Amino acid sequence: MSLRSVLAIVLVVTAAAQRSTAQPGPQQQDILRAMRLANGYFMTKWPDPGKEIVTNVARPSHIWTRAVYYEGLMALYSIDAKKEYLDYAIDWGNKHDWTPRNGITDRNADDQCAGQTWIDLYTIDTLSQRITPVKACIGNMVHSDKADDWHWIDAIQMAMPVFTRLGVEYHDTSYFRKMYDLYHYTKTIHGAHGLYSSEEHLWWRDKDFVPPYKEPNGQNCYWSRGNGWVLAALVRVLSLLPLNDPHRAEYQQDYLDMVKALVPLQRADGYWNCSLHDSTHFGGKELTGTALFTYGISWGIRQGYLDKKAYYPIVAKAWTAMATESLHENGMLGWVQGTGKEPKDGQPVTYDKIPDFEDYGLGCFLLAGSEVYQIATPPAANLDESKVPSYEEPKLDLTNKKDWKTTQRPAILQLFAKNVYGRVPEQKIPVTYETTATDRNALGGIAIKKEVTLHFLPGDTAASLHMMLYLPKNAKARASVPVFVGYSFTPNAVTDTSAQWPLKEIVKRGYGVAVAWYWDIEPDRANGWQTGIRTRLADKLKIQPREWSALSAWAWGLSRMADYLKTEEKVNPLQLIVIGHSRLGKAALWAGANDQRFTMVVSNESGEGGAALGKRDYGETIAIINDKFPWWFSPNYKQYGSNPAAMPTDQYMLLSLIAPRPLYVASAIGDQWSDPKGEFLSAGLADPVYHLFNKKGLETASMPALEHPVGETIRYHIRTGKHDLTRYDWQQYMDFADRQFKAKK
Repeated sequence: MSLRSVLAIVLVVTAAAQRSTAQPGPQQQDILRAMRLANGYFMTKWPDPGKEIVTNVARPSHIWTRAVYYEGLMALYSIDAKKEYLDYAIDWGNKHDWTPRNGITDRNADDQCAGQTWIDLYTIDTLSQRITPVKACIGNMVHSDKADDWHWIDAIQMAMPVFTRLGVEYHDTSYFRKMYDLYHYTKTIHGAHGLYSSEEHLWWRDKDFVPPYKEPNGQNCYWSRGNGWVLAALVRVLSLLPLNDPHRAEYQQDYLDMVKALVPLQRADGYWNCSLHDSTHFGGKELTGTALFTYGISWGIRQGYLDKKAYYPIVAKAWTAMATESLHENGMLGWVQGTGKEPKDGQPVTYDKIPDFEDYGLGCFLLAGSEVYQIATPPAANLDESKVPSYEEPKLDLTNKKDWKTTQRPAILQLFAKNVYGRVPEQKIPVTYETTATDRNALGGIAIKKEVTLHFLPGDTAASLHMMLYLPKNAKARASVPVFVGYSFTPNAVTDTSAQWPLKEIVKRGYGVAVAWYWDIEPDRANGWQTGIRTRLADKLKIQPREWSALSAWAWGLSRMADYLKTEEKVNPLQLIVIGHSRLGKAALWAGANDQRFTMVVSNESGEGGAALGKRDYGETIAIINDKFPWWFSPNYKQYGSNPAAMPTDQYMLLSLIAPRPLYVASAIGDQWSDPKGEFLSAGLADPVYHLFNKKGLETASMPALEHPVGETIRYHIRTGKHDLTRYDWQQYMDFADRQFKAKK
């Protein structure tokens, strides 16, 4: 039985299983398996990355075909961080001295394509030889008046992302201006009126195909792979281009218009034809164009530009077609059109035919897989303790308090910023405070309630945070009080009566509460970054949205609340307690790690990406959380979904960053998704850092009974009930704070 037949049967069985579990589309583990198989075939066939490619003539192995493969390999590495992939790419760069095919004076976009991967490798390890030749090559073009180099649309994908990467790396907008000049020429000038049809929103490959040239059926000739190159280029540019670039809106609109034009052209079997408007002209399955369209549309879904419900079936069908109808048992890819520039080139295209170059087809396949993987269904969660596999935690080689504070702690904080949450911006901006309302008889007369708006950007009322502050009315005249600082899941008007915020009880205990709706900072959805502070404050904070995450944005907002609270006479600035439940517990932990003005940190059922151990396979996993909520985290976090063991950190190290400040971690027996045991173990593993400060931490290896809190400076409880923030939880947190702050007195 052929692999295609076997895979077809598996597909039918899988589809039936998916319908029964409401999990449509490809599964992450199957996508990764297909990518590894195809890539393994190629790496085995080409063990020496520097070996010449011999077809009708010998060519060096850093021509465009091979460069596209390495684009795909780096995309695979981004979700499957295997050292052999990285080493293979580095070896390729070394074999070619990190220099374009015809040197630094080379203006040919095809030869510049390798620079995309070399710049990526430079960002991983900033060795100057990895970027200097490419920078010199592109610099020669930037400082030239010539702008007619891209006279074929493939060039847009080969070179445009190189300009973008250099502009971002060196904060130099001259790269962005030059690439637009080149793009504009190709789009609107070359061939008399440009190579882009503003009516049909597709591209002619070069001037040989602009009207009056027609396909046999009388339609315009739009070559599939050529249009795929443009769509991929727009994705790779938009992924990095700063939001304030004057031409970003045009690129984005071109991308959206292309997607809209391409979707109706998909074949019933999931592929696109070589000729997009003439299915009778060398019609049939073809992988490269299909893969590039799949890559581009999947990216749009992940970024929130395209509605997942509408577009996911399109990419799911396309990926399934490629994985079942193109992928051979040995990893070879069939239905790949050979090199050329139009539908007739490289024909016939068949399942068994090896094209003249195998590398670029694989690169397209890996690009597609890397994006589909990120929106596909992850492996199901394990909720059986007996099935938790063995795992190994990274060790902290602790020496003394000084080394921890000056060397180890900053290094670990940086690892979390790089691999999990993205960085919290360091740039300071002026924030103005506006008290919009004051109620001196709030909560039945026991509290003073202030409604305060924090304005982050003059003239932009959406760039603000609306905070409610409750302070005990009966506090002594000169007394200042400790304050719980956190976010609610509901707008402020609802939080007043929310069961998760028992405000009367908290205030009666002598504590203040500063609370805001977290959506003010960034709406909690895939495209929330587009209207939240990551976009609105990108220029002011000198950070692009891709450099941080929703969790980092929410953490930043908590610190801005702390800024305001320092101005309040009745607030004790040395007794600010940051608290959060669930995803907001993750934000509270990350805020506490970054901002040591929070003198106590409370994590209530924060689970995966919060207090729970990520390497422990129980409940929600890295793969699952990145599937459901990728915007919460740094793009780098997804690479550990398939291999948590490769992660250089784990969450106990995040908890350790709170030391020596009091830390409370809490779980619920009815919330196994958050892995209560993993949260408890994580808290215990933080003990050694607290010991450096002569503080007792959790000090027990035994999971406590329900409603029996344990620990000293690290406290933990597990209660009955479900995933929630309850009065019982609040009582424990206030009891803990009483002891900690009274002890300081």
